[in-house]
Amino acid sequence: MSLDLLSRLKKYIHDEENSILDSLYADCQNDGLSNAVNHVIDTLLLGTSSCFDNDCVEKLFAICLHFFDLSSNLKNKVYDLLTSIIGSETAVLEDLIIANATDFFVPQTNLESVGIAIQLTIKSLSESNQLSIIHTSSSSSRDKKKNVSQQQSSTWNGLIHVNSFLDSVSNLFHKKLSRVWTTSSERDMFLSLFLKPVYTLMESETNMKNSGFRVRMFDLISLAVKYHHQTAAAETRIIQSLQYFEHLAEYLADLVHLTTVRYEFSPLAEGILHTLCSLEFSDNDVKGPKQVSLFLVHLSSLLPSLCFKQLTILTKLLDSESYTLRCAIIEVIGNVILDIIQDDSEEDNSESISSNVQSILEVLEDRLLDISPYCRTKILQVFFRIFELPIKYPQKRQEIAELTIRCMQDRSSHVRRNAIRLFSKLLTTHPFSVMHNGILTRSVWEEGLGFVEEQLRSLQPKRVVTSTDYESSVDENLLEDATMIRDEEDNASMELESSQDKDKDPLNAYADSVPAEDIVKINLTKRFYVEALKFIDTLEEGAKIISQLLSAKNKSEVIEAMDFFVCCSSFCLSFAKQYIKRMIHLIWVKGTSDEGNSIQNHVLNCYKTLFFQPPPGSDANDRANYMARNLISLTYDSSLAELTSLEQMLSILMKQDYFPALVITKLWQVYSYVKKDISRTQRRGAIIVLSMLALGNNEIIIQGLDYLVQIGLGAPGLDDLVLARYSCITIKRISKSSPTSLAITFPNSHVVCQKLCMLLLRPSTSDEWFGLQEQIIDAIYAVSKHPDELCTNVIILLTKNLFERTKATENSNEDAMDEDINIPEQEQNAATQFAHLIFVVGHVAIKQLVYIEYCEAEFKRRKADAERNPNESNEKSGNQSEFDLITGTSEDDFAEAMTFIRERELLYGENSLLSRFAPLVVEVCSHHTGSHNDSLLVASSLTLAKFMCLSNNFCMENLPLLITILEKCENPLIRNNLVIALADLTVCFNHFIDEISEFLYRRLLDPDPSVKKTCFMTLAFLILAGQIKVKGQLGIMARSLEDEDARIADLAKMFFTDFSAKDNSVYNNFIDIFSVLSKSSEDQDEEDTKFKHIVRFLMSFIEKERYTKQLTERLSARLPRCKSQRQWNHVAYALSLLPHKSDEVQKQLDDGFRA
Repeated sequence: MSLDLLSRLKKYIHDEENSILDSLYADCQNDGLSNAVNHVIDTLLLGTSSCFDNDCVEKLFAICLHFFDLSSNLKNKVYDLLTSIIGSETAVLEDLIIANATDFFVPQTNLESVGIAIQLTIKSLSESNQLSIIHTSSSSSRDKKKNVSQQQSSTWNGLIHVNSFLDSVSNLFHKKLSRVWTTSSERDMFLSLFLKPVYTLMESETNMKNSGFRVRMFDLISLAVKYHHQTAAAETRIIQSLQYFEHLAEYLADLVHLTTVRYEFSPLAEGILHTLCSLEFSDNDVKGPKQVSLFLVHLSSLLPSLCFKQLTILTKLLDSESYTLRCAIIEVIGNVILDIIQDDSEEDNSESISSNVQSILEVLEDRLLDISPYCRTKILQVFFRIFELPIKYPQKRQEIAELTIRCMQDRSSHVRRNAIRLFSKLLTTHPFSVMHNGILTRSVWEEGLGFVEEQLRSLQPKRVVTSTDYESSVDENLLEDATMIRDEEDNASMELESSQDKDKDPLNAYADSVPAEDIVKINLTKRFYVEALKFIDTLEEGAKIISQLLSAKNKSEVIEAMDFFVCCSSFCLSFAKQYIKRMIHLIWVKGTSDEGNSIQNHVLNCYKTLFFQPPPGSDANDRANYMARNLISLTYDSSLAELTSLEQMLSILMKQDYFPALVITKLWQVYSYVKKDISRTQRRGAIIVLSMLALGNNEIIIQGLDYLVQIGLGAPGLDDLVLARYSCITIKRISKSSPTSLAITFPNSHVVCQKLCMLLLRPSTSDEWFGLQEQIIDAIYAVSKHPDELCTNVIILLTKNLFERTKATENSNEDAMDEDINIPEQEQNAATQFAHLIFVVGHVAIKQLVYIEYCEAEFKRRKADAERNPNESNEKSGNQSEFDLITGTSEDDFAEAMTFIRERELLYGENSLLSRFAPLVVEVCSHHTGSHNDSLLVASSLTLAKFMCLSNNFCMENLPLLITILEKCENPLIRNNLVIALADLTVCFNHFIDEISEFLYRRLLDPDPSVKKTCFMTLAFLILAGQIKVKGQLGIMARSLEDEDARIADLAKMFFTDFSAKDNSVYNNFIDIFSVLSKSSEDQDEEDTKFKHIVRFLMSFIEKERYTKQLTERLSARLPRCKSQRQWNHVAYALSLLPHKSDEVQKQLDDGFRA
């Protein structure tokens, strides 16, 4: 029988020409396909009790061979026929088996015929690329060139009919087919008639998406494996399908799961795992490892216990060269661990780790050193899933936390981001929540540990040893060794006596009185506290590293870092506050991409969560109090940079109308409260926040203008100069702060302007007075309609008061000299008042320059409006301003007039007030070496610099004096101011660039770190803004990359990162930078470590192959010209960092240095 079936298969299926069946199909077409199909149906259904007619069967085979060309109706009829035959023949077969018959020829032959027919139908569909038996809406219109019959065949929805056929085959497979096909070869050949079409249908992704159809196919394969010994064949076919069809990976895992669980047959899964672990993939094969990985991961999620049994062979894949396979095995291990933990938790609620989990976790820990960042990331993700479980595992948690800290310093941003996520999960699920409400404040736990240790000391009293004087003075030479007890009875008696003595010992009696359980309990509590503090130490160590990632290039890392610190704040960790303050600087991150916006939005959301979202259930008043209190607290102990970033944040939120009006009212109430003394920092915080919110909406200042006059410019402001300064800043922002806000100015007689002038005239010896003076003048120029008139009067009055006070001091000094009394304090006060006057004059000068530029811009705007809308300008002619009176003047004439005022009038005019002070300031600065008052010299040098910004002529005359002060002055504050002043002069007068830039670069070598930092920031701004064209001085700036001050080194890294983005600037200037670095390293006899670090950092910006080749040529040309071994080593090191080196260059390097 086997030979007969084999010959039929060769004849009808394996024959590629199929000439017999083709001729039969042609006859059927001539007779009409519908008539032929009906004839076959009638003949075969009537002859089920005997073997089918061979001619009719061949006609059926011919129709099935061209199954794709049939209409949907005929296709359904064919499958219904095959289903009916299998059902009837199965029933006959079952009866014969029950009757213990030995002759199965008839049903055997008929079933084989059906198997050949079904193979021919699937073969036809496969050759036509129409294996999908499920109709989709797009399948009928995919190709318009197909004829009508092809379109009809492609829309065949035969799911119902094929499902019925599979059900009938499933019924057949439930029978004892070994009784019918007695040899394994016969049985395998028969089963393949039905299984091969099933595997072929699985190649269609559309078929596999239908769950009902998929389950029927899986059942058929599982039955063949379980009852008919098809394990090897199924294993082979599954592995082949896994490698060739991308959509089958997870479906095949479902098949193996079905076979293992429902049919309780695991050898198939075990065999597949063994075979997969022995597969070898080529280096170029990406598809194979990916499919195997998907299969293993999905199978491990379905059958983790089975994978645990085969874990020994699975872990061999961790040594595979494919990182995809290694990642898959890591995830498999994760699924196994999770299953073991869940099983252990159901059996035992213990927090201890089983030996199985312990050993597997050690495997994962070792793989954290994997060369692939994807594998390291996958391990962190597995740990994340483990610590999501309710079981805490405190002893392992600490170890994993320390490993996570190491991963935070990984080269891969993906690894770092997942390490932060894991670290956050370790924090949120920490095992110390049973005490102190779960908060992790260090002081609380240290206090608790101290209390527990005190309890232990109280339970363990000290033994008091008393000794008499003669005992302490015994000569030890008189004493003999202890007596050796030989007799057991004597030994027993001694033990009895010692036990009786112990009973009499009061210490032992006390120890017996303390319950042992209490001591054990307290010891365990102490251990709990020690472990908690160790965990807090680990969190602090990790937080330091995460804080550095707040400035990472990868935006997802930044977001994860922010979320971690928000999480730390919720657990009251003491270090969270400082890092949350550092987070606020991210509000400046901008960008056209969604990443930039997401960071800024995330910062806002974090601060809203932490400070601006009141507890649920609060009423409106409580919510306002909560927000106002937190807003004020954000200003406490904040640096200038933090306040600037906070200002940007609050202005953004104010523009979004985030804060209700009641919050503003609460802030004004805190600021204006005078019934009793309140905290200075709280009152200051209120006005600081109000000044920040005013940038978003200046109308809130009008709401509290009276409070500003009474408090900030009144008695409280005089007592607290910082409060007065921030009040002036708030008043300054009453002017137009945004395009949508209103521009508000007051006449000079207004109470605000008068109060500002009175405050400016008030004498003071405090150093904070300079900052207050600056803000008062800014406020006057911001809110006054004629600020120059007000400031003129103020300067005159200040001058009169100063010289009147000086004359009175001289008279008192004469009287004091007669009495031989020295009063240097009065002279010091006079010098301080003089410094205040000079400072006011200088700041008024620079604000007057800004005011002139504003007048020029306002004139141009009104001129343009008048030309654009002449009718409106005529209607408004009745209410003309000073600008309207000169609208007939051309813009050029007006600009020339403003330039003349700047250059010749302000500092040289006969009627100019500033011209009276210019010689005085120059004279004071000329005696900078002999000055005994630092405040006076600081104010004079700063005023000189501001005067130089007004006039080109004045700048040319006094530039040597300014540079002399910069070079010789010992006060770092003055050098800081003058560095910034030189940058301003560079912007104002471009022709001074060559004269000024050299002195600016010298300050990079200043001994004071603050001057170096200011100079670097100034030069970086000028270079990136295009104000200075760099030449050979970049080498000096590059040395700052290895500066001892970390802040300067970070600034240098940021500068060169931005500088490299401008037209390959690092490549264009690399040779000059390299020359300076090499020469300075040799001259100063420094170690080459810093030189190498700087060169390596700069080389990282030269990535294009063209540039690396050209740089190789330029550097190699320097090798023969090197005069020393050290110079040659420097060039050789730079060449070693470049990937593209010719044979000639390599030969030069191999030959070494030649003198």
